[in-house]
Amino acid sequence: MIRVRFQNNKTGKGYDITTLITDANWNTKFAGSPASFEFTMMNDEQIKIDHGSIVSFFIGKEGLFHGYVFKYSKSDKGETKVVAYDQLRYLKNKDTYVFKGKRADQIVAQIAGDFELKTGQLSNTGYVIPSMVEDSKSLFDIILKALYLTLINNKQNFYLWDDFGQIRISNTDKSHLNLIIGDNSLATSYDYSSDIDGETANQIKLVRDNKETGKRDVYVAKDTTSMARWGVLQHYEKVNENLNKAQIEKQADNMLLLKNRPEQSLSVDALANLKVRAGCGVFVEISGVGLSGWYIVEECKHDVMKETMKLKLVVM
Repeated sequence: MIRVRFQNNKTGKGYDITTLITDANWNTKFAGSPASFEFTMMNDEQIKIDHGSIVSFFIGKEGLFHGYVFKYSKSDKGETKVVAYDQLRYLKNKDTYVFKGKRADQIVAQIAGDFELKTGQLSNTGYVIPSMVEDSKSLFDIILKALYLTLINNKQNFYLWDDFGQIRISNTDKSHLNLIIGDNSLATSYDYSSDIDGETANQIKLVRDNKETGKRDVYVAKDTTSMARWGVLQHYEKVNENLNKAQIEKQADNMLLLKNRPEQSLSVDALANLKVRAGCGVFVEISGVGLSGWYIVEECKHDVMKETMKLKLVVM
């Protein structure tokens, strides 16, 4: 059974508002956005909505969302609409950071400490980033860059999320749900597309400024088979000058593995399962387009009252 709690941040008084809610959506995204809980409730004279007040969403005793009121509006119909975001909303703040020899999880820990954000388990991301200089960037952008550098150098895909009031870093490979979504399981409709018009690349060209020679060193990784089929699709990037030859070559090879394939987009409407949220892995089985395999949930929108969900999925 679902339950929604509200606590006024001025008075400290808490209320169970489950029976007052007429509409509710819980939304999560894989990267660059906080989770939100948006709901409409019938007005109650005892309950005063204030910015910063706490909203918590449960299924049974399990907490799914813990966040803070950022928006609310009232209508002449006797209703109040509320939008609450979890802690990740504060990563929209901007600042300047210089990091040397730190992993992505260490960067997150430092930023969280500076902005007084609560953290849970921050998985060791493994890759030590030689240096990052980020001037007047959003905290989200800084962290996502650190996670991207980890992915292209170590082939490990980590994501940031808020676990009921504690910021965590988790590995997508260890976030599989024992759940099948498809023809005979939960799915009610789908929309699938495949293209090589976006981030697909079969030639990776990385360049590094060489202060000793005054020139640029160029490193190329390519796949001639897909080049013969699709033409040359090149990704060009300037890399950190502190990286050595072996590190840059490894990065180019890893980027080629990640980008040398069509981008598949899959949207699914399904019956709700509240264990599904962005970052989790689900097994997809859709015979109509020959899909059978693990996908990462990129976006998930739960309609709490209708008990349905909308998913955007990407290949793991």
